[in-house]
Amino acid sequence: MKKVSVFILSICLALLLCPVRQVYADDPDFSDTDYWNNLCTSRDLSDAEQEACEAYSEYLKNSSSTLNDQLEALRAQQEDIKNNIAEYGMKIQDYQGQIDSKQIEINNMVAQIEAKQKEIEAKQLEIEAKQKEIDETQAQIDAANEKIKTRMEISQSSMRLNKFTDILMGADSFEEFLRISNGLSAISQYDQKILDDMKELRAKLNAQREEMEVAKAELQAEEEEMENTKQMLEEQQNSIILMQEEVKLVRAAAMEEEAKIRSQSEQVASNIAELNSMMIELARAGQLDDAIITTNGWTYPVPGAYRSAGTWSYDGYGAYPHLGYDFAATVGTTIVAVGNGVILASANGCPTYGYLGNWCGTAQGGAAGGGNQVYELTVVNGSLYGVCYCHMMLDSPIAAGTVVSAGDYVGRVGSAGNSTGPHCHVEIMYLGDGSDFSYYAQHWNGDFSFGCGWVGWDRKCDAGYGAPCRIRPETVFGY
Repeated sequence: MKKVSVFILSICLALLLCPVRQVYADDPDFSDTDYWNNLCTSRDLSDAEQEACEAYSEYLKNSSSTLNDQLEALRAQQEDIKNNIAEYGMKIQDYQGQIDSKQIEINNMVAQIEAKQKEIEAKQLEIEAKQKEIDETQAQIDAANEKIKTRMEISQSSMRLNKFTDILMGADSFEEFLRISNGLSAISQYDQKILDDMKELRAKLNAQREEMEVAKAELQAEEEEMENTKQMLEEQQNSIILMQEEVKLVRAAAMEEEAKIRSQSEQVASNIAELNSMMIELARAGQLDDAIITTNGWTYPVPGAYRSAGTWSYDGYGAYPHLGYDFAATVGTTIVAVGNGVILASANGCPTYGYLGNWCGTAQGGAAGGGNQVYELTVVNGSLYGVCYCHMMLDSPIAAGTVVSAGDYVGRVGSAGNSTGPHCHVEIMYLGDGSDFSYYAQHWNGDFSFGCGWVGWDRKCDAGYGAPCRIRPETVFGY
């Protein structure tokens, strides 16, 4: 059975390291809505599946002209959203709860539709059985009619005034008259039995037909109930799409504003002299030499996390930069170092839960909107990288100057700063050869973008730029 669906939708949050999955054609067939609904509500999607689900979302939107009109009206509010990010951000704080609640309702309605479909199929089988009974009864009536017709034809061929009278009047004696009369009585009783049987069969046929009409009426009522449930399902799904679309627009606008704020400020650590002095002491103690032992491969930063947003643009909105990868997980989930290195800076003091338009982070010694955050200098596969981990839980960031190994604790997942839900935002900057580790650590200028800027389009490694340049975390974590 095909279900009218859901989307979902653009918060199809999901990507874990997983087995090789199906590669989808450029133009997938979305007619099997059962399959796509089940797939796109999963939180364990490959890149190909994520792209296919985004296309499926567009398919659902385009399949409903009413929904499309509502989406266009929402997009028309884009400038207003950009000018009132904090207001809209507070408005959508409870959206995820509403979406989760509606998803439960959707799941219940899907279960109702499936159960009703089974009832309809059973009722159809019942109707087919009743039709078979009716056909059998009709066949018996037809056979009885044929018998009566035959006897009438035989009777009429010798009838003048009355067949029975003619026979009786032809008797030669009273005894023969009585004998013939008794025989005619038996024949008459047989004819009467045929007529009685016919009457019973017709009554049975009428009763079966009435049962059939009742069954058909019940079937129609069940089908109407299922259609009503499907309509309610579609309304709920459209409601989710609209809420998710608004969330996307607001978050995208917030990302753009955050990039502007970062680029307009110096974004230099206020305690850079102290940090440099700390790195010099670590170098003298030989601890930085231990840290530059190259890590073979990258360590996944948030075990058990799933994708909530990818790199370069926010959820397909090319005009709005999103410079890192969002690893969504519950508050308190451990965040670990992606490689061997040293913590260059740590910002703490923002509430664990922020909101869109909350630029907490700068006053705490970090980047605007990043909330509680940590910056690591690491060497992986012989190359030098700067890595930032943002939106951490209050009081969880590891201290600056700490030497870490791949997989060591650096903080816990939160939703501090410019954030709508618990996740760790990770950015990775390529800085050159790993042999420069100690020198770079001692001479870092406190720039949280590591010389790559905040717009993101100017210095992307995959656009052909050399160090320093930004790389997509997806490429190093196997997505």
